[in-house]
Amino acid sequence: MNRGIYPILSGALAQEERIQVLSNNIANLKTGGFKRVEPVFQSVLGTAGRLAGSFGPSADQQPVMGGLPQGANERVFVQSLSLATNFAGGQLKKTDNPFDLAVQGKGFFEVQTPQGTLYTRNGSFHLDSKRHLVTESGMAVMGDKGAIVLKSGEAKVSSDGRIRVNDALAARIKLVEFAENEPPQQIGGGFFVGQNPKPVKDVTLLSGHIEESNVNSFAEMARLIEVMRSYESSQKILLSFDKMTETSIQELGRAT
Repeated sequence: MNRGIYPILSGALAQEERIQVLSNNIANLKTGGFKRVEPVFQSVLGTAGRLAGSFGPSADQQPVMGGLPQGANERVFVQSLSLATNFAGGQLKKTDNPFDLAVQGKGFFEVQTPQGTLYTRNGSFHLDSKRHLVTESGMAVMGDKGAIVLKSGEAKVSSDGRIRVNDALAARIKLVEFAENEPPQQIGGGFFVGQNPKPVKDVTLLSGHIEESNVNSFAEMARLIEVMRSYESSQKILLSFDKMTETSIQELGRAT
């Protein structure tokens, strides 16, 4: 088998992963607080000799990636490295609901779920039947002193996160942030998990608004089309290799 098929195959698998991630971004266009994700790849040389800086004949025969054939040391493969999240703010949508809140700048709301403590930028909140402040899915929104429960009366949320009921301070919404080298990981539905959260010092909330997804539908569709074309090109090259192999076998049969 022509060993050139393996780098092309690794590239096709990388494009397939990009298609899945881009499709997920598009599917979450209407998910409040969703952040665009992009896969990160790295190139991996086919032999250990180039990685070690050795160009000797013996080093050239040492494979790096398990299961890949030995061959010339200029062969390069693609390897998935991680998923990078774009934390840029999304557009604001006005709702006039006093409990719909948009974070201005850094910060995540902390919510309590059956899976434990999660974080979100989706500030689409409301009061349940017991006057607990909850998310769209009914998860408790946390304040500085735990879950937020409000008494009956006219409630207002100020820009610093303080909630007043009939002009009396009732609670303060908790916002946290993460170190740049320990960003939270998006797990779906606009929720994140993270380690070592710290309270945001200067909280700025905008009441009556929610932050929408930061995915640009036109740009994302253009990326998806581009990646699909690249994937189709890889498929055509693989078919060409297959045809070359078939032709070689037929010619070899005639020669013998």
